[in-house]
Amino acid sequence: MPVWSEKDPEKIDVNTAAVSGTISSGGGQAQLEEVFSAVDVPVIPTVEALEEMQTAALKEARLAKEKREVDSDSIPTIMAVADDCWSKRSYRTNYTAVSGVVCT
Repeated sequence: MPVWSEKDPEKIDVNTAAVSGTISSGGGQAQLEEVFSAVDVPVIPTVEALEEMQTAALKEARLAKEKREVDSDSIPTIMAVADDCWSKRSYRTNYTAVSGVVCT
């Protein structure tokens, strides 16, 4: 029996949702493996993940060159959008976290 993370499975599949959730909460491959091991779900091996990332990077570089988005040395430039947060709160004391989260 399939289990969906979204009401509309065409919108986002469970694998994409798991990776997106892990990244947005500041985690990475190791954290994803840790959570999935608790529910006995295999994850993509690190070597395969690196190969997929390299393939994606080469594709992005090719697309940037096709659009002539290169610097003066003809090195492809890829726009990156980032957001960050830093937890602060005041419950009768002044608290500021020693770390923050950045999502790129």
